[in-house]
Amino acid sequence: MKKIMMLAFSLALTVAATSAQDTKQNAKETAKQAGRTADAAMDKAGRETKKAGRAVADEAKESAKAAKRGAKSVGNKMSNAASNTKEDVKDGTNKALNKADRSMKKAERKLDNSR
Repeated sequence: MKKIMMLAFSLALTVAATSAQDTKQNAKETAKQAGRTADAAMDKAGRETKKAGRAVADEAKESAKAAKRGAKSVGNKMSNAASNTKEDVKDGTNKALNKADRSMKKAERKLDNSR
């Protein structure tokens, strides 16, 4: 009976040791998996941060380009307005000179007719 008890105790101890070894192995694997998951999450966060940084930089460049285009547009409009004003002044001067010339010719004709 003593041998049977010893054998049963030995068997129980072996089963317990095997179970403990399995539990230890499972704990190690779980810890490794948790580490890999954390690493993957950090890598993804890094990628997303870089992506967001590039998007912000691209938007800043586009805003700068839009501002430059706007400034050029305003400059072009001012240049066109100046050119139009110059042409208007030139036309006005020509009309005034033509009118003065016609008036002088009319006065000369009247003067010639009165002689």
